[in-house]
Amino acid sequence: METYCQIATDLENDLSGMGEISDKFPEQIEYATGRCKLALDHLHELVLKKGFPDKKSEILFFKKIKPSVCSKLIYFQAVFDLESIRLKLDSESVRKYFRREQKRILKYMKDHKVKVQYYRCGHRHLDEKYFLRDNSEIPLEVKDSHSLLDENFFSWHDHTFSTIMANEMLLEYIKNEMKKLDHCQGDNLPQSNLKWTGNKIDLQELLYAIYFDGSVNDGKATIKELAEAFEWMFNIELQEHIYGTPEQLVKRADPVKYLTHLMAILRRRMNNKLK
Repeated sequence: METYCQIATDLENDLSGMGEISDKFPEQIEYATGRCKLALDHLHELVLKKGFPDKKSEILFFKKIKPSVCSKLIYFQAVFDLESIRLKLDSESVRKYFRREQKRILKYMKDHKVKVQYYRCGHRHLDEKYFLRDNSEIPLEVKDSHSLLDENFFSWHDHTFSTIMANEMLLEYIKNEMKKLDHCQGDNLPQSNLKWTGNKIDLQELLYAIYFDGSVNDGKATIKELAEAFEWMFNIELQEHIYGTPEQLVKRADPVKYLTHLMAILRRRMNNKLK
């Protein structure tokens, strides 16, 4: 079982460093879903090859290990769908859309409240029924739908648990995004139509350059105030870990890589104008 657990742990570690791979949302989601699929494929391969030494191990796998991986895949795919639709909507439409999604998720949780309670309370009395593959009580329609993939890699409710876990993460994601929308509304500011599509670290570099130069409010603007302004302007989260940004910049081969890049582009364009 150690190998199975290690695959799930390695996935957690890979996803925790997702921000270092790219600051661009589509690339982050592509990376995350790719890592989840690889981990799930690896688990599938090992289950077919090695199986389980006993019922206890099989239950542990289908109750916790597989759902911990599968739920992340469901979650990231759902976030991608949310954000893809969001790009086409204005602020108020986004708010309505998020509320509809919240209701849809909560309806699923209500419809499966017995399984949700079983999951949240850590019950075990139905584990052999829910998480062993050789179970004659599994409804035929459920068996048929899963056997199209591989009946040796599913139990009656491992996917239910995966969906419940993904839904909890989605509800938290939507709640946080709604807070951001409320923050903008509370400031009585119209929603910006701009979205930063470059690397976040580049924007942070520009932010600190302006802050250190003291170009705003005679140098009295705080880094937090500037970050809030950039967040509103470019619809991006900047305040988390903002005070640690200089350390990140210094670690790079060129701490002012983006500003150097901007200078080169501007000089080239200006030179072309003069010719």
